[in-house]
Amino acid sequence: MSEQLRIYALNVDSKARHTNLTRARGEISEMPPLTDWLGVEVLDHREIELFPIEDLGDMRLSDYIRSAFDPAEAIRAETALRLDALSGSVLILPGRALEEEPDPGSELTEIAVMEIAVPDHEASLPKADLTSAAPTPQAEDLGPEKTRRWAIVFLLTALVLAGLVLLIGALG
Repeated sequence: MSEQLRIYALNVDSKARHTNLTRARGEISEMPPLTDWLGVEVLDHREIELFPIEDLGDMRLSDYIRSAFDPAEAIRAETALRLDALSGSVLILPGRALEEEPDPGSELTEIAVMEIAVPDHEASLPKADLTSAAPTPQAEDLGPEKTRRWAIVFLLTALVLAGLVLLIGALG
């Protein structure tokens, strides 16, 4: 299965940071009016990433997209160049964050749309057979020879312990 990943450059100044990391840390950022900018009614903010490109440090945006979102196909060279040339802030929008097709306003410029892989949790697995009992382990058949060896080891151990008890009693 796959879904679309849309990457937008912000055409307005924004220092908002809303990423998986900031959410995990419990950080709250003043969010811009993204639903207005995208021309949508509903936007799941838990799925988006919005941050200044400078937060990536030396990492290129195309490398971040590859590692964080696992595109279904290799990012084309011209798309990577466009991504890596961005400055300012970026909005990364997986399709699962939307209920409708976006119609972005002048605040956003669409830079790339690509397919990303998503887990398929719709698999049909066979039901387990609950009527059959699990096999019970069988007692190991020691046989007469192994039984004799264990008996000898037991007797020798008993004799050694008895001798130690007598020796300790004689010394004490």
